[in-house]
This record gives sequence, C-alpha cells and structure tokens, in this order.
Amino acid sequence: MSRFKVRALRPQLWSGRYRKIPGDSSAFHLRYYSNRWWPLIHWHLNGETTECPMATTTGATALTEAVLAGKQYLDGKGGGSFLITEYGQILVPAPSPGDGRVVLVGECSGPLEFSCPELENELFDLSDSEAFETGETWELPYIGIQHQLSKHNELYFWHETLQGGSKWFPVGQDHDLIGKIRSLRPNGAVRFIAAYGGFVLTKVPKWKFAKQIWEPRYVSNINFSQWFLKEPKENTI
Repeated sequence: MSRFKVRALRPQLWSGRYRKIPGDSSAFHLRYYSNRWWPLIHWHLNGETTECPMATTTGATALTEAVLAGKQYLDGKGGGSFLITEYGQILVPAPSPGDGRVVLVGECSGPLEFSCPELENELFDLSDSEAFETGETWELPYIGIQHQLSKHNELYFWHETLQGGSKWFPVGQDHDLIGKIRSLRPNGAVRFIAAYGGFVLTKVPKWKFAKQIWEPRYVSNINFSQWFLKEPKENTI
C-alpha cells in the first residue's frame, strides 16, 4: 500500500503564498512520460539534466488526476509545472504566460519518492530531511516556495498581485531559523525556500574553477508554531 496519499479538492483559485524560482528544475512537472501523463522532476546530475519520474503508486495517480484537473480549470489542455507547499497543499499555476492565476487542487502527505534513471532507477525521497544537519549540502532537486530574509533579519514572504507587492509576515520571527540562515549567509538579504516535508533550504556562494556558483544547503526543519499559518482549504471532492 502506498504511503503517499492525496486528497483531491475541486480546483479553487489560490490567493495565498505562491512564488516559484525560475527554471524547470525548481518545480514539479506533469509530463507525457512512457505513454501517460505522470509527475516528474528535473535533476541536474553529473553535468546533465535527468528526468526523474515519480514512483508508481495510487497516490501518484491521484496527484496526476488532480493536477490535470487544475490545468483544465485554468484553460490548459495538458500538463505543466506545479508546486507543493510545506503543508502538503498542491498548487497549480496557469499554463499561459502572463496569466498569474494559481489553483489549489488537493493536499498530500507521506514520502515523495522518485526514481533516477542515471542511478539505476534507485528511489529517493524528496521530502526526507531527517539525516541532514544545518549547512550540509543538499544534492537533491531544489524545489519549494520562495521566501525572504531581509538584511535586517526579518523573515517574510513577498506577495505580488496586479495591484502591486507587499510583505507577508509569519506568526513570529523564528530567531533559531534566522540564526541558522545567518550561519550560512552572514550578510545581506537572503532568498530561501520552504519545501514539502517541512524544512528550509537556501543557497550559498562557492568558487569552482574561478567561477562563482550557488550551492544548495539544508538549513533547518520548520517550527510551525512560529511559521506562516496554513491557508484555507475547502470544496473537498
């Protein structure tokens, strides 16, 4: 029995936190893969980009159906990108450029397992941070909702609409999380992501062959008592 569970919702417009980092490797995708629509991710591995499909489970099938329903609601005809919040909420953006609509299509829980063709189809769980400590390199795909730490050590989410942008703040300023981010990025403003599984990742600058690169690092698990409140859900199918 699959431990990954999906509870579908009727697609509903989302006005909560949604901010995707540009690029194909920073989101989940629904693609036509092995003669079916299926969730996958892009993993930059050994200098190449590999498509890694989700493990075949009833939960993955339910996820596929929920994302397709969201794309169709948004006038799409097939697959595309989507994100999963730290609370397990499945968010689907409109497929058309310039269309800023996003819909909530369901909630999920359990391990988020994918297989990697470059590693003999070995399964890995993108939601498992248990073995990581602050500052360790995060070698798996870097996928999550983007948040900010200001140069004045203020955690916030930058929310944009057609009317402009505004700062959204968590329940409390988690000084432990701020300290751990600053242990990796001592100065200036910092972008970081909140990932499904309930943890935070950020990138640190490194020099490699006289070229600066940005290396993903694990920061900390989220203390939800100090975090953003879970945004509303309704209209269960």
